[in-house]
Amino acid sequence: MKVVALIAAAGLGKRMNAKISKPFIPIYGKPIIAYTLEKFEQCKFIEGVYLIVNQRERDLYKKNVISKYNFSKVKRLIDGGRTRQNSVYNGLKSLDEDTDIVVIHDGARPFIEETLIQSSVKAAQKYGAAILAIPIKDTIKKSRKYRFIKETIDREHVWRAQTPQTFRYDLIFSSYKKAYQDKLYVTDDAAIVEKYGHKVKIVIGSEENIKVTTPFDIVIAENLLKERLLF
Repeated sequence: MKVVALIAAAGLGKRMNAKISKPFIPIYGKPIIAYTLEKFEQCKFIEGVYLIVNQRERDLYKKNVISKYNFSKVKRLIDGGRTRQNSVYNGLKSLDEDTDIVVIHDGARPFIEETLIQSSVKAAQKYGAAILAIPIKDTIKKSRKYRFIKETIDREHVWRAQTPQTFRYDLIFSSYKKAYQDKLYVTDDAAIVEKYGHKVKIVIGSEENIKVTTPFDIVIAENLLKERLLF
């Protein structure tokens, strides 16, 4: 069973308002993307890592991340596209045909646990498609025009999607090809296979599996890392 990881790290992170691209923002001296790659480097289920990057930053990744931190599992750097969906499609097209399972993960989620990666792979092997997600704690409201509440949604069946989102390779690749042909644009990978009629299994994720998106998330990330270093 050939299992590979596809790490999406081509975004610039405009909401971060930083002088450097988000993947290179340091947390205690090490770039965000290095923490993420470390988890997949250490995961015994993962045979290889394919990193989707901004074309202009290829040399930076090679010198300041892959070589510096000795990431031997990184097999290839893949040029990102105009959107995340385009980038992931580029990545899927670059994988070897004998790939069985592909684990798609956001480069800006540096605190993913190896056990969760493994759980997502096992679920994808069994069901064909699986995502990490956590249940909603807050009351959920749906609004109407001018931001008046239209209804309160039953949160029992509402989840916050995370990554990795893991799939049988032939399933996700064929779904992406159909989406490209149909000009379908969605916000995550699972939505594409959902659109074409395949069920997606939920694996319980972690509150610590945050996506670093804003400057405040850096503060959260620093605190999480500090706690881990202390224990």
